[in-house]
Amino acid sequence: MDKVLIVERDPELLADIRRGLDKVQQFEVLTAGDGDEALSVMSSHYISVLATDIETPTLDALELLAYMSQKHPNTPCIVMTDRGKPWFKKRISQQSFLYHLEKPFEIKSLVSALFVGLHLRDEGQSAKGMTMASLLPLIELQQKTCRMQVRAEGKRKGYLYFDSGEIIDAHCGKLPVDDAAREMASWNRISFVLSDLPRRRSRRRIKTKLMDFAEATWSRGFNPAPAGDSEDSGNPGNSEDTGEAGADREEVITLEDEVIELFDEVEEGEAEEEEADTDSETDAEAKARSVGPEITPETRQKAAEWLETIVSELRDIRDCRTIALVDTGGNVLVKRQGGGEDVEKLAYAMSEILATARKTAAGLGLDHARSFTLHARDVIVITQQLEDLTSVPLCALVTCGARSNWSFIKSRLDELSF
Repeated sequence: MDKVLIVERDPELLADIRRGLDKVQQFEVLTAGDGDEALSVMSSHYISVLATDIETPTLDALELLAYMSQKHPNTPCIVMTDRGKPWFKKRISQQSFLYHLEKPFEIKSLVSALFVGLHLRDEGQSAKGMTMASLLPLIELQQKTCRMQVRAEGKRKGYLYFDSGEIIDAHCGKLPVDDAAREMASWNRISFVLSDLPRRRSRRRIKTKLMDFAEATWSRGFNPAPAGDSEDSGNPGNSEDTGEAGADREEVITLEDEVIELFDEVEEGEAEEEEADTDSETDAEAKARSVGPEITPETRQKAAEWLETIVSELRDIRDCRTIALVDTGGNVLVKRQGGGEDVEKLAYAMSEILATARKTAAGLGLDHARSFTLHARDVIVITQQLEDLTSVPLCALVTCGARSNWSFIKSRLDELSF
């Protein structure tokens, strides 16, 4: 029997929805109260359709959709919101893998949307997958400040930049800014990743409104989230403070800032190289590099055991801070955190840099690049591929103090045998 997953932060509403759907008896109903619980459910169940509230604890709808676009691109998704519904000029919403359902709704409306999703999947109508046009309104609805890395139909890649729900910049090959945004807005079957807005991308370069790119308008009930409520609104790169206080904050450059700046330079160069690269990646290679392999519960359990082994080997090294195991897509499987870094963001950035290093090494006729070490003012970050762990390639990510014996850490990682 098909399984549908309902993610809703209001426990009473979630219980009402479940009671209503159970009466249909055409699919099994699974529920989750927040994003983390939803990920846990999907790690052990194959989900045919996902329906999620626009805003849930731990992960909001956009973050959950980013995960779905990478790990489960053929699963139709429904976003339930009480802040308004977009109306598309091309009437794409009824046949899109991303459907918007406005609250309050009758249970039959949700049932209908779920059946549409099941029908699209059963009929094999997954060619378009999740479309950028259907996703863009959620950025405005959530008043997001972020950078979005987008891949579509294999190799095509670009970046969109948003400030408080407004599109301010875009990068796609050598296209002019507005043309780049318009091109990406037309993409189908997308996968995307969200990250903080870099400081040097905070200037508005696009005049066209976001909803114009989506070719959509809002229903009368449009009520966007306050910009200050967004978790990423505190990003120092987006500060509008002026005067001495603002200047003082601008002077403080953290490890996270340095990695993001380096990652930003690498990814723009990489995007431009892809346009002229005659030895292009295959679709499978591009997907594997940006998303990473599917991680089974068994692999995750083994990774936890390997982490304990690594921790025991490095525990006596002075100022060794965070240790994590990461897949090729930059996803953290397990971690033992001892520093204040954002491990998930750091892991993703370092995996992208290592992937670029591997491509460069191959182009120079060198051996396979296996490790990368970043030296910042106060912290050193080591990313090292681990051999013979499993069929899924994994890397160890270790952070330590600037005066720590990082070379010894690296040698211990080299010597470890599992």
